[in-house]
Amino acid sequence: MPEANLQARAVSKRYGTQRVLDQLDLSLSPGQTVCLLGPNGAGKTTLLRVLAGLLRPTAGEIRLDGAPLDFTHSAARRQFGLVMHQTYLYEQLSGPENLRFYANLYQVDLSEGSLQALLRRVGLNPTRPTPVRAYSRGMKQRLTIARALLPSPRILLLDEPYTGLDMQGCQLLNELLQQERAQGRIILATTHELSYVLQVATHFAVLARGRIAELFPNDELSLDALQSRYQQLAQPVKAEARP
Repeated sequence: MPEANLQARAVSKRYGTQRVLDQLDLSLSPGQTVCLLGPNGAGKTTLLRVLAGLLRPTAGEIRLDGAPLDFTHSAARRQFGLVMHQTYLYEQLSGPENLRFYANLYQVDLSEGSLQALLRRVGLNPTRPTPVRAYSRGMKQRLTIARALLPSPRILLLDEPYTGLDMQGCQLLNELLQQERAQGRIILATTHELSYVLQVATHFAVLARGRIAELFPNDELSLDALQSRYQQLAQPVKAEARP
């Protein structure tokens, strides 16, 4: 099989004596939209942060196109578009001002036309001067998604991207994800909104006991079938009975 574009190889992450990721292996290819499932505390957010270079693994490495990623270089960081629990928006700035600021930070040329098109793409008014502190949670999430798309990343890492979005916003996000996948992006997302992600995910990965228990294709799974398979893979290992 050809080597996947993004790989986690034998990645472990510990916090003191707590082992969150344990010799984890994961390979993702262009055009995949993978939903990462796991119980609370399984390490889903930790894995996303390690993949993005926000956390250094205790052991193992992240590789892109077969080579180890060096996150000290801005070019490596621009490969990733991130949506995390925190929006990392500047509340005193407007939506357009936030995107202009991050464009400078990412060293991305952003014309006024491109800025307006990006805001329209996520359903925001491109001329609205309102500071972000007056935005609703859903509007902040839309702006965060726009920022993730700003550097035209090859990889999108999305932690609960449906947070705060109404039904229209969730449908808009799904349209964006389908468009990005069609362009060959690698998309890895965590979410509890299985009914929405089921519409766009090409694969599901179950994180349990610090490792990927299984990576399997969607194959037009029903919601009930997906939940049943997830529960089977994520259930705790039963301790052996002692004589």
